[in-house]
Amino acid sequence: MKLKNKIHISSALLMLVILLVLAFVIYFSFSQLTYSTEVEQLQAETSALVADLNETAGDPGIVLRAYMPVNGLVKVTVPEGEQPSPIQSPSVTVELPAELEGQSGTVNVEGERFAYSKAPIFWTDGQVAELTVAQSLRETTNNLNTLRLVLVVGTLLAMIPVIISSIVLGKIVTQPITNLTKTMTRIQRNGQFEKLPVEGKSQDELAQMGHTFNEMMGLLEENYSKQEEFVSNASHELKTPLTVIGSYAKLLERQGMHDEKIAEESISAIRAETDRMKALIEQLLHIARRSESQVEWTKVNAVDLLEQTVTAMNTSYDREFKLITTEQSLPITTDTAKFKQLLYILLDNARKYSSDKIEVVARKNGDTVIQIRDTGIGIPKEAVPYVFERFYRVDKARSRETGGFGLGLSLAKQLADSLNVKIELESIEQLGTTVSIIFSENFNVEDVHSNQEGL
Repeated sequence: MKLKNKIHISSALLMLVILLVLAFVIYFSFSQLTYSTEVEQLQAETSALVADLNETAGDPGIVLRAYMPVNGLVKVTVPEGEQPSPIQSPSVTVELPAELEGQSGTVNVEGERFAYSKAPIFWTDGQVAELTVAQSLRETTNNLNTLRLVLVVGTLLAMIPVIISSIVLGKIVTQPITNLTKTMTRIQRNGQFEKLPVEGKSQDELAQMGHTFNEMMGLLEENYSKQEEFVSNASHELKTPLTVIGSYAKLLERQGMHDEKIAEESISAIRAETDRMKALIEQLLHIARRSESQVEWTKVNAVDLLEQTVTAMNTSYDREFKLITTEQSLPITTDTAKFKQLLYILLDNARKYSSDKIEVVARKNGDTVIQIRDTGIGIPKEAVPYVFERFYRVDKARSRETGGFGLGLSLAKQLADSLNVKIELESIEQLGTTVSIIFSENFNVEDVHSNQEGL
């Protein structure tokens, strides 16, 4: 069953139950009040009748007839002897039961309700008799039946706007969901990103759902565009070294066996392009396997790790990497392999975009802080918030020259998250960049934070 129909049926049934309960309460309360009023009035008339009988010395039948209710009867019951004949209206053709509960109340006799009241009196022969005065509640019952009919008709008439409102409500509630479903179906069939038309400035849940869906579509479209761009760039990056490797392999096949110079040139080029492909593939695999890797926590000295890393970078590249620290020991709890990988990524990134020395500063200031400083080209102000996004490259042409794929800092962010450390990036274009790795004492890690002087 569709949601719209469920809303129609459930809301209509709920209102019907509410109206029926309300009608029942009204009818029951009014009927009880009406019957009790009739009984109280009959009690008052009975009391007046008893008073007149006690004051009258003549024929009591005259007094009884005078007080006989319309559509009612008066009956005297004596303990012994012949029972006096009851006095009753011609419209009353039934006989009351011999025993009636209590001194007053109502009783159903052959489908007709009567109000009655009883009182003791002294009869003419000196016996204490029981006086019973009864009155038919025919008119009251007819009025209550009319009230019941009015309540039923009123309930049915009230259901008309209820049903109409439930239809309108169902449409209001389900229309955005229907639009969402149709939009998602079109996206699935056509493969094109679409957004929902959100009208007005409503802040209800349906409007929020539409805005959230549009924001999600925007993010998906943006990420899809970045991935398409990355796949195109990666394909180009892979195709180029493969072409070079193939060309030099053919050159080796034709001339390299007889010319040592051509052989050395070909081997060097093939090795360089192979390393480039290996770096790209490794970064892609690191990102793909990040969620599957486990963190092995160990307590180590950060100074020792930094010395090993700086020494390895100095050996690998003809550049100066300098460790600056006054601490003999900086104990941290981390995954040694992942932490070294994080350092290599940040140091290699600094190496690519600067030509001067690179400083690694380690200090203890409440938290353990490790900074990587370079005096290179820096990062433009508008690019700073996006440098940790996957596939993002500040300058595509410059990135190709330096061998960047737009994955290094994204992988660094993922490693930082897994190691429970915070990364802060400060950069000024043409002056340099400083990346800080902060080890929090309580491992209360915030999101990666990027800023630029003057922001």
